[in-house]
Amino acid sequence: MMIRNNFDPEQAKKIVRSIPLFSKFTDQELTSFLERTNVYAYRKDEIIIHAEKQVRQMFIVLKGRVKVVDLTDAGDERLMAIRHRGEYFGDMGFLDGKTDSAMVVAMEPCKVMLIPKNVFEEFLLEDKRTLKQIVAVLCGRLRESWIFHDIIGSKDAESKIRATLAHYSKTLGTRDDNGVIINSVLSQQAIADRVQIKRETVSRVMRRMKDQNEIEKVGRHYRLLPSFFEKYEQSRFSQ
Repeated sequence: MMIRNNFDPEQAKKIVRSIPLFSKFTDQELTSFLERTNVYAYRKDEIIIHAEKQVRQMFIVLKGRVKVVDLTDAGDERLMAIRHRGEYFGDMGFLDGKTDSAMVVAMEPCKVMLIPKNVFEEFLLEDKRTLKQIVAVLCGRLRESWIFHDIIGSKDAESKIRATLAHYSKTLGTRDDNGVIINSVLSQQAIADRVQIKRETVSRVMRRMKDQNEIEKVGRHYRLLPSFFEKYEQSRFSQ
């Protein structure tokens, strides 16, 4: 359902400008660009991009979170990535014109901006700085996939969970006087899917970490305490 009139255009402009790809746009350029996009609402668990579908738009998350999942041969979901407000997706298939085996699903009620391919090409592909930004983003996502490939290959579940939390502390974390808060709502199921273990195992390990004062909940977020990082470094050194 299109909801352009239900999303504050100034807020959309602020979110889009925060993305490096668009940070060099003048106010006039950004306004002209946004006038040629559409904003859609998606319900929780609604599929935004189907697997094996050719993507003809680039998507920017304006509100909520989406997950990128791969389907196993058994039909199970494997979490590949989570995209938050101010992040975009669909760009890889968008650029090379090929389909992708992954699908994108709304984790909660979302509002997503859709950028048609012709608009993207008109405003962005002629700018060398933009092309460098695109390459940098794609390289970062490739490195992230390598990291999780290594994590999945860890010997035990606890090592996988520690490495996953440590990774998100770097990519999504904010340091305060007591540790690092991961600025994303990570469910135990999402962690389990990401590293291919059972949710019950994640629950058991994280409960033990909490009892040992390694992690704590701050609202809906996890804070990693200093003792977590000490044990993580010890585990890395011992491997």
